[in-house]
Amino acid sequence: MITLNTPTDELKEILSAISVRDGEKFFARVDLKKIMDIGYDEATDVLAENCAKFHALYPKDLFFKFGSRILRLYNEKFRGVHLGLISKVIAAYFDGSFAEAKSFSSTPIKFLAAELVKLLAAVRADFGEEKILGDKATLAVKMVGDGSSYGRMIDTLNFVLEFDKSGDSWRLCKIKNVEELVPPILDIAERYWPSAWDLGIKL
Repeated sequence: MITLNTPTDELKEILSAISVRDGEKFFARVDLKKIMDIGYDEATDVLAENCAKFHALYPKDLFFKFGSRILRLYNEKFRGVHLGLISKVIAAYFDGSFAEAKSFSSTPIKFLAAELVKLLAAVRADFGEEKILGDKATLAVKMVGDGSSYGRMIDTLNFVLEFDKSGDSWRLCKIKNVEELVPPILDIAERYWPSAWDLGIKL
């Protein structure tokens, strides 16, 4: 009798793939394009709907200065650039080229991938409740910082991950609670990302 992997089993395999930089194993278990496409659109909705609130919190960030309509137009225009940046950083992590990073201005993609290495080393994943309903499943995961500078920056982030059934196993396809995650991740970005870097990325 074949025992099917659970979503928790699959996430452990995904985290193992990330740890050893096994891209083939990672992408076999993660629909990254779907996660990024849905996440980007849902995050844009949250940012636009709360534009005035975020402008009050981060008055120096021009992203929120001109209102929700302009924010949506901007994100629509640069959607490919933004998602391309994320994809290239992830690729540089898995192919090891982050080791060639110098400065942000000279090697921005590799520099950010090297920062990702430091970030991943500073957090752990605590698994929570798993729910399976037919061909869909969700899993609660808490990302907790380790007390280092990068760990303190992350502190605690609570994810709800969605999996689709794929043959005899499960494939990670969506972050279910984007609305809940946008404010803390935005705050991390505002503390981490200098405005001068906005002009330094060429894809």
